Amino acid sequence: MRFPLILLLLLPLSLLRAQTLPTDGPLTIDTALQALASRLLEGKQGSIIALEPQTGKVLCLVSSSTYTDTTDRAIGMAYSPGSTFKTAQALTLLSLGTLSAETQYACHKGFWTDNIHIGCHEHRSPQSLRGALSVSCNSYFCKAFKYFVDHPGKFSSRYAAINRWHAYMASMGLGQSLGIDLPGEAGGFIPDSAYLRHAYHGRWNGATIMWVGMGQGEVKLTPLQLCNLCASIANRGYWYTPHIHQPTPGHPLDSKYTVRHRCLPSPKAYQVVIDGMRGAVTYGTAKSIKDTRFTICGKTGTAENTGEDHSIFMGFAPMTSPRIAVSVYIENGGFGADLAAPIAALLIEQYLTGTLLPRSEHKVRQWENYIVLPYPEETILDDKQDDLSASPTSAKAAAAKSSTVKPAGTSANVKGKASTRAAVRHQGKVSGKSTHKSALPAARRKSVPSRK
Repeated sequence: MRFPLILLLLLPLSLLRAQTLPTDGPLTIDTALQALASRLLEGKQGSIIALEPQTGKVLCLVSSSTYTDTTDRAIGMAYSPGSTFKTAQALTLLSLGTLSAETQYACHKGFWTDNIHIGCHEHRSPQSLRGALSVSCNSYFCKAFKYFVDHPGKFSSRYAAINRWHAYMASMGLGQSLGIDLPGEAGGFIPDSAYLRHAYHGRWNGATIMWVGMGQGEVKLTPLQLCNLCASIANRGYWYTPHIHQPTPGHPLDSKYTVRHRCLPSPKAYQVVIDGMRGAVTYGTAKSIKDTRFTICGKTGTAENTGEDHSIFMGFAPMTSPRIAVSVYIENGGFGADLAAPIAALLIEQYLTGTLLPRSEHKVRQWENYIVLPYPEETILDDKQDDLSASPTSAKAAAAKSSTVKPAGTSANVKGKASTRAAVRHQGKVSGKSTHKSALPAARRKSVPSRK
């Protein structure tokens, strides 16, 4: 049950605290990066993680939550990944042959299918795959995933197709514990055919689970998994188990942290996805963080939930010979382009250059004072109200009421007979101009820094 809004507005900022790092030996943490991440997460609930792609070393790990919740949100909380998941979808569908880089799908602020409307923001249409990643088109990835499920092609059935899809996701470390050397790691969830058969009593198809195509629905990932996914893309198809403890002569690094995990997607697929992530920064949803000094490749995400949308971003830099992969997840922070992306850009600048420009330091001070108070129910790991699969029958009952929701940033209504999951919000804003400031109650914010 949601607390009255007035209680949220009176919640003291002192109730937000950062998790502490281990003290049982030397760590892989970059102290300057850790300090910066801690400043940027001040007054917010969520997490920031950075990895060295070539080794799996944790460069920074900051988690902020209320005093009533001790969960390390970086590794112990599973969320909807939002549009960041479109990168994994593109890699998988490209490699399985149901999608090509040239495939185009139309989008007119969304699309209708089986009396369900999926909303999207306004952008040029139709888009090919690279462009769809760059502008984060919901229509493209829902249609592409729906086609994959309903036209399994070389697979004997949709059950066999979804199991193969699941294997690709698992190879990228998604929906399972990665094995970081810290306690409390959550596994997340990626659905397979056994789960779908049970949840929908065998009555499911592409339209039933198309939300998965854009990172909503049944998919739940930890921020660590998102950062690791980004590192695997930076590496063009492999990853190392993340670790935070620095080896010493008396305590050498366990061999499991030096094993290279190969991902199933094809090498050609990685280049297409990286092109799309680079386009997101040069002209797409994350264009506000474009920096001529280094080539950032990134993906914005905005995850719908019972409160204000979660703000998400994952990215790596430089584009060639990457040195850092970052994920930022701010609960109830709004569009990924408005909050998570600029925070990530500051971290990348600090790590690659060893310092911040005066204008960047000014932005840090502004973001440090930007307050986003959490909604209490969002501290729950397994929110049944936010799970399409929790009760298919209740979803159908809700559909009978013809619920209608207007997504933020669009003028199109979103209607659904399957679930209010159809109320999909725009995954980052192409304009780069924040609308989150006006959406927040005045008492829940202080100021929004310019992204010019």
